[in-house]
This record gives sequence, structure tokens and C-alpha cells, in this order.
Amino acid sequence: MDAYFNFVNHPRVSDACDVIFANCYPFWEGYPAEHALVYMKDMYHRAVRAGRGKKVIISETGWPNLGTTLRGAAVPSMENAIRYFINTYQWAEEEGIDIFYFSSFDEPWKTADEGDVGAYWGLWDKDGNLKYV
Repeated sequence: MDAYFNFVNHPRVSDACDVIFANCYPFWEGYPAEHALVYMKDMYHRAVRAGRGKKVIISETGWPNLGTTLRGAAVPSMENAIRYFINTYQWAEEEGIDIFYFSSFDEPWKTADEGDVGAYWGLWDKDGNLKYV
């Protein structure tokens, strides 16, 4: 399991895998929410090409609902997070793509490496309350 571009940039890694588990995060690459699904599809298809016929699973993707905008036009917000979640799962269902959404719960300890945004990727908050009702 690694970022999609590592399978593209390192073909020997792809060759050594039976299944490609690709992390695809438009947010971390600075894409605005309104274009995030299109870009995530591109990330996935790059991994598919790198896998040359091997099964590709999106092992992580998501969008934070709170925090500081860190890169480009990728803005954390409740609206952007839920729109990304819904669009991602509709596409995955339509195309038969296996996907794991990151994360189930907010993880407040993740701010050291990711900034304040690192704590707010969950579908539930840190106390187990569903954020999107």
C-alpha cells in the first residue's frame, strides 16, 4: 500500500505486487473539491496502467471537514468532505472499483505531521458521533 504515484514511478514495485493498493488523495495534491473526483479517477487509472492487468484497489482516500487549507485550492469543509465521499462512492459503485475510505473516526493525534487538518478525516468524530447526518 502506497501513494498511487509510487507504483507509476517505480515499475519494479508494481511488478513485485500481486495486487496494487493505491492511496489517492486529491486534497493532499491541492485540488479543489469541485475537481477532486476527476483527479482521483486519474490517480486510479495511472495506478491501473502501472499494474498492467493486476487488480487495483483504492486503499485510502478522503477529504477533511475541518482544518487549515494547506495546498492549492483544496479547502477542508463539511460540504466538501461529504460531497467528496458521496461522489467517490457513487463512482466506485458504478465502475465496480474496490475502495477504502479514510478514515472511520477523527484522529486528533495526527496534527504533528499533517497540521490541524490531520485530525479531521473521519466520518465519525473522535467521540464516535456521526458527523454527517
